[in-house]
Amino acid sequence: MKADITKWMNILKVVLAGTGVVLSMFLFGAPNNTYEISEIEKFRDGAVMSAATGYAIFTLVACAALVLVFFFVQLISNPKKTIMSIIGLVVGFVLYLVFYGIGTSDTAETLGLAESFGDVPKSTITATTAGLYTIFVGLIVATLAILGGPLLSRIKK
Repeated sequence: MKADITKWMNILKVVLAGTGVVLSMFLFGAPNNTYEISEIEKFRDGAVMSAATGYAIFTLVACAALVLVFFFVQLISNPKKTIMSIIGLVVGFVLYLVFYGIGTSDTAETLGLAESFGDVPKSTITATTAGLYTIFVGLIVATLAILGGPLLSRIKK
């Protein structure tokens, strides 16, 4: 039974990946910014672009559904670890909101973005900075846990 599931999952992976690659290859023939606007709009409204967009949306929705199914299966089969993971996600989200609320003094000019990207909204800079700070705190906590874990286990014994 397990071999059958593995075989079918491998076939499904190849079909999904192959479809994505084929649809992506069709997009390489898309008109670029040197073409007339009418040609670009014709391609945008055409079947190839619709198929590629529809496939991307289907894939993202299917992945989100699989994540939710996995989450609920884990919640039923291993509730203690799953709840600890949820607590970790909530703490990370709250930390992000704190950093976002604090804000940043950076601007598009101080970051050198004005020359490359033009006017970048302050909210984008604040959200990016909050995300970076959250990641840095997570990396520091993880590093301390990795380094301190064996030490705490030796002290505990």
